[in-house]
Amino acid sequence: MVFYRSCPKCRGDMHIRKDVYGDFRECIQCGLLQDLSERPASQLVGSGTSSDDASTTSSGGKGKKGKAA
Repeated sequence: MVFYRSCPKCRGDMHIRKDVYGDFRECIQCGLLQDLSERPASQLVGSGTSSDDASTTSSGGKGKKGKAA
């Protein structure tokens, strides 16, 4: 599907494309990309988010790195 004169950068024509990260619109004239749907960071390939962080504890204070000897 083509969206005529809908590019916010150059007022060119945009069309919908799809890849592994989701749907997006691409301008035919200037190449501007706009995401149509967002996925949570946990679903992205190689997001690198982990829940085990040693610098903070569950009590809200600093971990072992922040305390004096």
